[in-house]
Amino acid sequence: MKIFFSSNAMRDIINFRGDVIEHFVRMKYEVVLVAPPCSADIIPPYSKEVRIIEVSLDAKGTNPFSDIKYYLALKKIYKSEKPDYIFHFTIKPNIYGTLAANSLNIPNSAVIAGLGHVYTQDGISNSLARTMYKYAMQYPQKILTLNTDNYNVLINRKVATPSKLILMKGGEGVNLNQFSPLAMPNNEKPVFLMVTRLLYEKGYSEYVAAANRLKDRAEFRIMGSLDAHPSAVCRDVVAKDVKSGAIKYIEFSTKVIEQIVMADCIVLPSYAEGLSRALMEALACARPVIASDIAGCRETVDIGVNGFLCKPKDVESLEQACIKFIELTPQQRVDMSMCSRKKAENEFSVDKAIAVYQDIINENT
Repeated sequence: MKIFFSSNAMRDIINFRGDVIEHFVRMKYEVVLVAPPCSADIIPPYSKEVRIIEVSLDAKGTNPFSDIKYYLALKKIYKSEKPDYIFHFTIKPNIYGTLAANSLNIPNSAVIAGLGHVYTQDGISNSLARTMYKYAMQYPQKILTLNTDNYNVLINRKVATPSKLILMKGGEGVNLNQFSPLAMPNNEKPVFLMVTRLLYEKGYSEYVAAANRLKDRAEFRIMGSLDAHPSAVCRDVVAKDVKSGAIKYIEFSTKVIEQIVMADCIVLPSYAEGLSRALMEALACARPVIASDIAGCRETVDIGVNGFLCKPKDVESLEQACIKFIELTPQQRVDMSMCSRKKAENEFSVDKAIAVYQDIINENT
């Protein structure tokens, strides 16, 4: 049995689906990852059992000739390799990979982690992407979504039928052994940590603004990568915010736990999410969370029990949520941390996601 995982970034396949891949390796499946070239430092430890096929892709570009080239490259790979099943992730693989697989009669699924700006913003490129999505989503055997809002959008816009859709209520989950509960730190003043790609749509500006107002009462850290996304925060802006004393910036690293262990609370004031992995990891590590009251974030918060919600794009609301946490007693913070871990165990185990993937394989091969 040969299983393909096709995405626009090797890092995302490994970070978000590593446990699923390891499961199929243990089951003696042949696993192949298809994505643009990546640096050697993100190749997983099980790479000896997994093949990697690199393919050129301009993930954020709007050049139709580049996209056609990507489609033809995938079709050539799929035709040569003859996989038994393909899982596609992110917009362009979901569209062009699905069409390539369908042209070769290869069963496949599209995993829609989040609908992002394609369905939340207007414009010619987003309108075209929505049209392409609607056309391509006729063909997968299954379409996986990570939150109820996205599930409903796909139905209401007639992108997919309920018979094809699978709602993964716990998202793609986290490994509860890898992210084990951590004792709360004994910081002089609370440390807030935001773990994310540095994009404005993740709530960067609101986080910095709240940090500026509260920097005498708490420390605000942010860990994440700088990239070429249209909504990306440039390095000069980050440097300015660090110099102002509002935030401490930590370059992205795979060793996220080393930062979580020093933090009292994980914060994500995002505008849109599928189901935030950063927040799920925080819960598994027994950390209280503050998050936007949006689909993909609110699922991780029981208000006042393991954290607080804030309005998206609202500095005052985020500031008030941070103040609520700052004013908790040490024991109340510990109690919140224990509730976070319990919530992770009850709702966000990766074992549930693995079962969904395995069921799809069993039903369609």
